[in-house]
Amino acid sequence: MNMPEQSSTFFDIQQPLTQGFTTWFQFQIHNNDCCMPGDGFAFVIQNSNNTNVPMGASGIGMTALGAGDGGLGYAGLNNSLAIEFDVLDDPWDPNSNHIAIQTCGGVPSLFNTPVHLPGVYTIGQDNDVTSCLLSQGAINTAIPTLGGTCNGSSCTDGIVHQVVIQYTPPAPNQLQGVLQVWLDPTFIPGTHTPILGAPTVLSVPYNIVYSSTNPNGLALANVGGRFWVGFTASQPPAPGSGTTQDIFAWEFTTHSPGQVTQVIPAGGIEADYAFGGHQAGVTYPSGFTNPTGITMTVLETPWNQQTFYTQRLLGTQFADENCIIYLETGGNCIVYSVTCQDANGNNVTCPTEPDPTIAICTQFYTSEPIAQNTADFLSADPIGSNNWCSIFVSFMNDPIDPVVSGKGTGFSDLVATFSQDGQGPACNSGSLKKLTQKMKSALAPGPGFCPALQ
Repeated sequence: MNMPEQSSTFFDIQQPLTQGFTTWFQFQIHNNDCCMPGDGFAFVIQNSNNTNVPMGASGIGMTALGAGDGGLGYAGLNNSLAIEFDVLDDPWDPNSNHIAIQTCGGVPSLFNTPVHLPGVYTIGQDNDVTSCLLSQGAINTAIPTLGGTCNGSSCTDGIVHQVVIQYTPPAPNQLQGVLQVWLDPTFIPGTHTPILGAPTVLSVPYNIVYSSTNPNGLALANVGGRFWVGFTASQPPAPGSGTTQDIFAWEFTTHSPGQVTQVIPAGGIEADYAFGGHQAGVTYPSGFTNPTGITMTVLETPWNQQTFYTQRLLGTQFADENCIIYLETGGNCIVYSVTCQDANGNNVTCPTEPDPTIAICTQFYTSEPIAQNTADFLSADPIGSNNWCSIFVSFMNDPIDPVVSGKGTGFSDLVATFSQDGQGPACNSGSLKKLTQKMKSALAPGPGFCPALQ
């Protein structure tokens, strides 16, 4: 007997989503046979702790796997939200080419389904499957072809599509935020951010936090509102049917603070701290060793640009600068706060250098017109203070993402800024000024994005 195939994959760290998120990915759907496509795939957010076994679902959390045979790998998961890209016309579908947002909310006994139409349907051994379409406006059937096309005995694969999904939480005193989906939008050049006014394929009111007055939200399973985020897919059981769905690239950027911890590598090896659409990089100079395995934690905190200026720059020597807004962050600037821990997890002073020879960089998307003479990179010590000084070395207008680079002796708060009057007072002004020209002439791309001294 032919059995349906389904799969799921989730990022192995739960993500904080209640303050919003932006995700971008590329996909392509291939026709394995000519020509019986199906089923499609879904981008899924979940805190599932129960599954509908008769439907064909299993597992919980990171191992949650929904049903196949039209279930797109998410059907039968409770406490889940799926944005599906469907290429098969099942009995519950309006057509064979649509995008839809599906959830039955955060009630533990309610399981998500791919059903969009009124009525009762069968998936697996469950004969009582009904609609979980988020709202009447949460499906679009008039979209470009997601998969391939067939003409007689010949088939073609689908084109490579690009998707952006963004969730903006409710404003103060509002009940609903907004969930938006773009398919192949026009992007701000060099970014994965749609231009202002780019049409969405879906834009619906939504609040991701479940409550008695917001039943379509998801129940928070932990402190901080973290969720499993990933993709699911399925194929039908009929012989010679099915498609292959490839996700070629994926970025996921939360609009709330996040952190990455890793062991500090040896000198000359770049440590990357990636946060989706932006990242920080640190490279200690050649000869540095870390025999006790000290770890470095980088906490990224989004800041409203005006709030940052008012609270942290106004009244300082950097009052003519302002933080750079990073795209994919909900319109915020990013401050990186760096701390270190010993092998037992106790906070310790990060390894330092007598001269500013630690390469510190940030790579990001932005639509702001920064250049070598208008970029700056500030450090504040201690963390949370306004004791700013400049560690700026260079701005690289990389064809993919720009990079602001600096050099320091140690770590604290770090932020990239825009300065119309040039860089401000430097940290360790004597030694840094002497080294500046030497550093600029010696900067070369290392194995990562952060320039390193040769």
